[in-house]
Amino acid sequence: MTLFMLAILTPALVAGPLYGKFRRRIAKEISDGQAACSNVAEESLANIRIVKAFATEERECVDYWDKCLHVYGRAKLAALYYGAFQFMMNVIQFGSMTVLVWFAAFLNSSGDITVGEFTSF
Repeated sequence: MTLFMLAILTPALVAGPLYGKFRRRIAKEISDGQAACSNVAEESLANIRIVKAFATEERECVDYWDKCLHVYGRAKLAALYYGAFQFMMNVIQFGSMTVLVWFAAFLNSSGDITVGEFTSF
């Protein structure tokens, strides 16, 4: 049964660190995007007279909006992957317990283990 559990839980042990690396990369992209949005807003507000003088208000607004949409897209992607990862971890966790109980019941019905041996496992 130990080998059976290891075979079931191995995907979770591999997927966790891979997801962690992906999550860090996405979080850095989101943070960089938020910094770019703040930079555009700060420069526009600091140079408001120059912006109005050259009538580039619309361009500044579009630039800020594009950067905000980029951040939103990356955050949406991060949320999607987080939900998928949590779903898979729950399926693996509860699925492995269900399959383990089924496997123990199978072994018990064939006489290979007793209920006490399964309980002590």
